[in-house]
Amino acid sequence: MIRQVCFSFVVAVIAAGCWDADPRSVRGALDLASRAVEAGDAHQLFKVVDERARHAMISIVQDRRAAAALVREAYPPAEQAAALRALGDAAEVADAAGLFARRCTAPCMAQIRSQLGAPVEQTPDGDEVVVRTSRGGTLRMHAGSDTWWGLVWNTEALSRERDRAAQQLRQIESNAEVYRRRRALELSADSETGSPSQGSTPSSR
Repeated sequence: MIRQVCFSFVVAVIAAGCWDADPRSVRGALDLASRAVEAGDAHQLFKVVDERARHAMISIVQDRRAAAALVREAYPPAEQAAALRALGDAAEVADAAGLFARRCTAPCMAQIRSQLGAPVEQTPDGDEVVVRTSRGGTLRMHAGSDTWWGLVWNTEALSRERDRAAQQLRQIESNAEVYRRRRALELSADSETGSPSQGSTPSSR
């Protein structure tokens, strides 16, 4: 259910009075973004980020967390710290909204805030719309499959990061299997001869 809200401070530049803050319209999405920024709430702002960026962050976090679990389970203790650091911040958060909050800190929120305002001009550009606001800002917006409009935020970079995370997860899965086999060989050798055998060394990462 879409809640009716009344304007305050930054959102006052979008409209006067009360209206439905409906993200199925550009104006409604800008209103919700303004309220999230005004509250300093990155988790709420995440909800009106471009669907493509949101989905990319969901995949990134899932793959990084899966990779981190494999590292902790299968990698030798001496190699775990470096491997976990290589996974970056997406392995350290619970979900995609948490990743956005980690990356869109106060300077990011301030930059977005400076661009928000009432939409005064909308120009289609491919599958996006360039929106000029009453505060002189320019934003790019995209309508998702759920018909919600979202702010375009690092969409292309996040798409590339998603591909890297998926590729690196596959490599870590392969490495983990090599480590498991090596461990099994070493345990077998220890039980038979009392001296550890040497296994193959997986790729770095």
